[in-house]
Amino acid sequence: MQDTEQTALSLLEAAPKILREILAGLPNSILTADLDRGWSPHRILAHEVDVEPIFAERLRRIVDEDHPTITSVDPMATLTASGLESRPTIELLDRFADLRSETLSWLRTLTAADAQRTAVHDTIGEFTVANLIHYWPTHDFAHINGIRRMLMAVLRHEAGPCENLDI
Repeated sequence: MQDTEQTALSLLEAAPKILREILAGLPNSILTADLDRGWSPHRILAHEVDVEPIFAERLRRIVDEDHPTITSVDPMATLTASGLESRPTIELLDRFADLRSETLSWLRTLTAADAQRTAVHDTIGEFTVANLIHYWPTHDFAHINGIRRMLMAVLRHEAGPCENLDI
C-alpha cells in the first residue's frame, strides 16, 4: 500500500473520533440549529452516517465485479429517506464509528491489485478503488471543516469586541 493510501486510511479512522470530540458535548440547540443554508452540525453527521454504506458498497462492488457502473445518488433524498436526522447525536456518533470500523477492517485487507480495479461513474467517468479511497477522507474533512466554520460563526457572533483580539 502506498504512503498516501495509508494516510487516507488513517484519516478515515480519525474522522469519527474528531466528530465525537467536536460534537458530543454540545447543546442540542447548537447541534440542530440551521447554521448554513439548511445545514446543522447534526444534519452533517446524519449525512456522514447515511453515505458511509454507500461508499463501502461502491468499493466492494469495484473489487467484486469487473468494471461496474456506479450511478449517482441524491444525498439529500437518501438522507431524508434514512430517517437518521431524527436520531440523537450520540447514537449517530456511535453508528458512524461502528460503520467506519467495519469498513476499515475490510479496506485494510485490500491488495495493490485491488486498489487498481476500476469502475465507471455516470458523471465522472472511470476511476479506481485507490481514487475513491483517497477521495473519501476529503469528503469527511470537508464536512468536518463545515461544522468547524459553523461553530466558529456562532462563537464569533457572541465574541463582541474580542473578535478582533490578536493574542
